[in-house]
Amino acid sequence: ISGEVRFGVFYKEGQLVVHVSRARGLAAADSNGLSDPYIKTYLLPDKSKHSKRKTSVKRKTLDPVYNETLQYKVPRNEVASRTLWVSVWDWDRFGRNKFLGEVRLPLSSADLDDKEDHWYILHDKEEAEGGQMDAFYRGELFLGLMFAPRETKKGRIHGTLHMAIKEARDLPKMDDSGLADGFVKCYLLPDKSSGGKRKTEVVKNDPNPVWDARFSYEKVLL
Repeated sequence: ISGEVRFGVFYKEGQLVVHVSRARGLAAADSNGLSDPYIKTYLLPDKSKHSKRKTSVKRKTLDPVYNETLQYKVPRNEVASRTLWVSVWDWDRFGRNKFLGEVRLPLSSADLDDKEDHWYILHDKEEAEGGQMDAFYRGELFLGLMFAPRETKKGRIHGTLHMAIKEARDLPKMDDSGLADGFVKCYLLPDKSSGGKRKTEVVKNDPNPVWDARFSYEKVLL
């Protein structure tokens, strides 16, 4: 990984504006000693397709110039909880696009009134605590499980598995409305038949749905 990317981020008229200016000193990804770079952004923790923005591809260069504007419609009071993920990629017509570096900018520390562009050094893929990339964060699900034994046969315990699906938090935005219509579906594997399916109701337009649903599986063998 080598090089830098120059961009600016500010808030204007209900939108977070990302001005992608240029990059320089990028790594060569192609056999000709050059790359076909483009820049992709996400507004973390949302890594759905609705959060993805991309610049155009600049062919055969290690010092691309974009001067392109990417925008996110997001309430200003939510911006401080987000992280702008800016990554640079080499476009490949026939193969897999190659990663050229990234910058992650916590917006809690950004001056959203500063419309100037700034240079940022590109880094390798960043890992969050626990060894998982925060780019894969898809929210949290709160549930409870309890096994109620009924009887023992031939050394095996039979009983009922009770499940409580309480709520979820920070679900990614999946709809054109910028929200999610969330529900939970459960199976007790290896049984994936319709008889083994349990499903909550759908809670519409809410990234933090509450279900308070109760399910059970009878005659579970341990």
